[in-house]
Amino acid sequence: MKRALVLILVSITAMVAHSQGKITGVIKDSSNKNVIPYTRILLVEANIIQTTNLEGRFSISAPAGTYRMKISFGIGYLDKEISVTIVNGETTKLGDVFLRPDVIGLEQIEIFSDYLDEQSQLPTPVTNITAEDFEQKLGAQEFPEMMKSIPGVFVSTAGGSLGGANVRIRGFGSENTAVLINGIPVNDMESGQVFWSNWGGMNDVTRNQQVQRGLGASKLSVNSVGGTINIITKPTDYRKGIKFSYSNSNRSYSDMAMLSMSTGQMKNGWAVTALGSTRQGDGWREGTRANAYSYFLAVSKEISDKHLFMFTGFGAPQESWGGRQATLRSYDLVAESTGNTNRTYNPAWGYQNGEVRSAAINRYHKPVFMLNHSYFLSKKSTISTGLYYSFGKGGGTTINRVGGTNVPVPFNLQAGAGDSTYQVQWDNMISENENNQVTTANVNGMGVEEEITGNRSKYVLLESRNDHSWIGAVSTLNHKFSDKTNVTLGLDYRWYRGYHYQKVDDLLGGDFWIDRGRFNNLPDNNLLTPNRVAVVGDTVGYNYNGNVTTYGTFAQIQHTIKNIDVFATTSLSTSQFYRNGLFLNANFIESSLGFSEVKTFNNYTAKVGANYRINGRHNVFLNTGKFTRAPFFRTAFVDNRVSNMYREGLQNEDFFSVEGGYGYRSPKVTANLNVYRTNWNNRAYTTFFPSEVFSGDFVTFVMSDVNALHKGIELDGKFNIVSNLSLTAMFSLGDWRWNGDADAIVLRDPGLQPLDNPETGLPSTESPVRVYTDGLRVGGVAQTMGAMGFHYRGKKYWYVGGAANYFDNMYADFNPETKTSPEPFFNQVERLPWAMTADIYGGKSWKINSYFIQLKLNINNVFNNQFIVDSNQRVATINDPEPSPFVQFYFGRTYFVGVSVSF
Repeated sequence: MKRALVLILVSITAMVAHSQGKITGVIKDSSNKNVIPYTRILLVEANIIQTTNLEGRFSISAPAGTYRMKISFGIGYLDKEISVTIVNGETTKLGDVFLRPDVIGLEQIEIFSDYLDEQSQLPTPVTNITAEDFEQKLGAQEFPEMMKSIPGVFVSTAGGSLGGANVRIRGFGSENTAVLINGIPVNDMESGQVFWSNWGGMNDVTRNQQVQRGLGASKLSVNSVGGTINIITKPTDYRKGIKFSYSNSNRSYSDMAMLSMSTGQMKNGWAVTALGSTRQGDGWREGTRANAYSYFLAVSKEISDKHLFMFTGFGAPQESWGGRQATLRSYDLVAESTGNTNRTYNPAWGYQNGEVRSAAINRYHKPVFMLNHSYFLSKKSTISTGLYYSFGKGGGTTINRVGGTNVPVPFNLQAGAGDSTYQVQWDNMISENENNQVTTANVNGMGVEEEITGNRSKYVLLESRNDHSWIGAVSTLNHKFSDKTNVTLGLDYRWYRGYHYQKVDDLLGGDFWIDRGRFNNLPDNNLLTPNRVAVVGDTVGYNYNGNVTTYGTFAQIQHTIKNIDVFATTSLSTSQFYRNGLFLNANFIESSLGFSEVKTFNNYTAKVGANYRINGRHNVFLNTGKFTRAPFFRTAFVDNRVSNMYREGLQNEDFFSVEGGYGYRSPKVTANLNVYRTNWNNRAYTTFFPSEVFSGDFVTFVMSDVNALHKGIELDGKFNIVSNLSLTAMFSLGDWRWNGDADAIVLRDPGLQPLDNPETGLPSTESPVRVYTDGLRVGGVAQTMGAMGFHYRGKKYWYVGGAANYFDNMYADFNPETKTSPEPFFNQVERLPWAMTADIYGGKSWKINSYFIQLKLNINNVFNNQFIVDSNQRVATINDPEPSPFVQFYFGRTYFVGVSVSF
């Protein structure tokens, strides 16, 4: 009887087990495809609850039947409900199940900003940096530094202070790389450059950052050749709740605090996100310091299923103490004198009355306000329009002095560094100013023998101001004719006015400063007020406005023919600019005051490309493009600070590029191989430096028809060894050179009188100086780069990762005077030593009820490898027959420790 009962129970158990089935899947974020661990899953009718593991996976056993499965994470994601069916004795595999972030308008922002999915069929090399990457890897770095492990991308940190990062893609500087924030271009309209310090707090609000290398898919009428950097801010991905964080670092600041709040999408269609942060304290390089803030506000309103409005405003008011370049000899002499071998030397600071004071203070606040509107005409057509406005003020300080002063310049030491000559000697300068009482007659151009008696400053701290007003609009119409054909049409308009001037920041113990030319012993800077006596706050030196307008239209078509995806892009644009001088400079009586001639340039873009999908794992692509671009305002004038004179032969720059590649995709391996070749012709290049060959003083070289050839190969891959361990690797080899020789007009600076060509004895305007640049390597960037990294996700809310970067084939920037005669053997510019860095990071999180607590640690350049990332050649003089180059060093070992609480 007992044996029979056991058999019956076993049979019943087996029958029940057989009447059950299983359901499995992985919960992921729909916006970035990252797994979402510890997500709550409820089978409603069976009342079975399970939580996904660290890898986002779940496996639920239940009796056969159809159930409502509710999936919820809580903060940051919308709940999801799906219907599932469990079959007796079988496993139903749901695969990836996606949760949408609790956000507004993410997809529309990404479409508007030319954001491409890495699986996009457009033939464009694309790398995405996700919100998780920023959260875990960034630490105290500036957000451009997140790109340093992308093939062909070189990031340097000039000055070692907040906001000082510089990015080059395939050897091209930021003026040849389009940078967009939520679809709005932020490249300076006068120079094309990106001043990352203006967005010093962007890493707090950046959701995704995407780098498109090469021709890219930028929907702008004025194109870029290096690539496109798309920055998507967090208003569209900020999770409902409140978050507070605090961190400590020794990099560009010592302490940071941040508070953010978000409503998520409310039932009335509104959503609001606000963020504020501050960075304070000393940086890694001596004499650097941050007193910086950032703020961010995003308000979104979904009017209906056809209209979505989003307002975004952000800014980063800051005062940062920066670093200056110094000669390599100065670094060595300071190391001998002080024992500071860490290359943290900075010649821009010293002691005043025992307190640290900097001569290189940057003060900037240039907020941006955007209004985006998405109009969904139908399921196939969308109009996205962005209006933006930016205003702001900012500038940086530097010391000016009269000729024949006694206090030495610290950045170019000639002998031992004793007696603190390696620092700014504030007390000595102030003492000289306080003991320099003079009587000056006929001041301020009064026309009478007015006199002023007081301490005339021999040294003065001036601030060079670069204020601006900027408005623009970009509007695109996207229509999907079918699943195979998509067309985008657009308009792009930008208007910019820059206000450029100097003002007296500090008289350094004196009573007034006389506003005359360099070293204060040359003619007046402004004859409208000759012999000008200036005090703190007065405008001196130069004063002008730069005015730039661009407008145009663009079109792009994408079409699929079986397994071939093709695209074509074209644009037409017009650029106009002029200068308005507000000073009558004594050296340029006929050309300094009033409006310059308005220059107008018409340009075009033509790009075509095709992507051949061999099968689900293999694809190849080919792109080619040709476009022209107007010269930049800053390079169009001989000296835009003081004169309306345009340089000779002003013309459009033109580019021709071809690129191709191969891609491989599998569940565990992703790999890309790209090759490219880009010709850049008709570039203008202007530089000035001291010269004894031409004038015994400073000279300006105005070079025209400067050409360059950039070509290279890039390889990158990602390997998912196991579900919680991934490896990444990349290698890029560039060959970036100046192509052909150039002609230069040499001008005296200041004065800009044409100087003679030493070879012919004729003025250089008639007989240009030949500069032998053909084959010279492009400086300021590593032409060979490699990286390897790993990321491991533990099972109990922790992660760890690291990366090693390799840099080689770095060269100095050439000085044109050293290349004005042919060499019997080709004389390449100086090659800098190769270098490597290693970074590690890790963190752990706790979920306690509705609170998320996170602790993280980042250490950059673990082995403290300090190397030269930027070097500028100098020419020999009588006083310095063997000149040492000006250099910048990479950050040494830095750390970041942070803790955050969100609820």
